[in-house]
Amino acid sequence: MTPEDPWIAYARTIVEVAPPARATFRILPAPKGEVGTWPSGFRAEIFVITAWNPHSQLLDDNENRVRQESLESELIRLELWPAVGLDPNSEYREEGVAISGLSEVEAISLGARYEQNAIFTWTPVAWSILSCIDKRREDSGWRLDEPRKTS
Repeated sequence: MTPEDPWIAYARTIVEVAPPARATFRILPAPKGEVGTWPSGFRAEIFVITAWNPHSQLLDDNENRVRQESLESELIRLELWPAVGLDPNSEYREEGVAISGLSEVEAISLGARYEQNAIFTWTPVAWSILSCIDKRREDSGWRLDEPRKTS
């Protein structure tokens, strides 16, 4: 059996984001060109980056969290929001961060340093998967799930 192309899984990923002093929400992929209402007060480009499971090699949660702490320590000067990538077809999840204040080149470079195949970028006009290995890019639309209360 051939393993699934990871880009198929990336394309269906739902990302849960927990900005400070706001309700947690989920970004869901939508058909290209369909977008929701951009949240007030958000910068126009937000990246979602993780250090979990380098090049899709599954590590245990403890190893992944150590890697994630290292990534986040590099970004101490920027505001980070906890984020979790969720596969809607399984219980698979990866912890990460949503971050603004980086250029696309910086964000891709950071993902590459942590051996990621790809990162996400969210803008008012697209939800995109950006390769950290080559020039591949997949753009889609997005919508937001109803905000959920944080505890």
